[in-house]
Amino acid sequence: MFQQSKILVWYQVASQKVVLGEAFHSSSYDVHSLWRNTPQEDLPQSMGFGLTLFDDGGREVAGKAISMTTADKVLSGKLF
Repeated sequence: MFQQSKILVWYQVASQKVVLGEAFHSSSYDVHSLWRNTPQEDLPQSMGFGLTLFDDGGREVAGKAISMTTADKVLSGKLF
């Protein structure tokens, strides 16, 4: 079984969350640094983009509202 901390990037439409991608530990960054360096953005609820941090056991630990630009940067690995 694959257990590792991860970050899900998602977009919320009505009450449904659509997963756009996920980030795992890699040679260029680790998930916890990525989480700490991603800014929490104070946006209107209508924007709908967010991040969710999961621990090694698959439990949701925290969430952040982000912009579409930040979501693109996280998914492309260009946040740093």
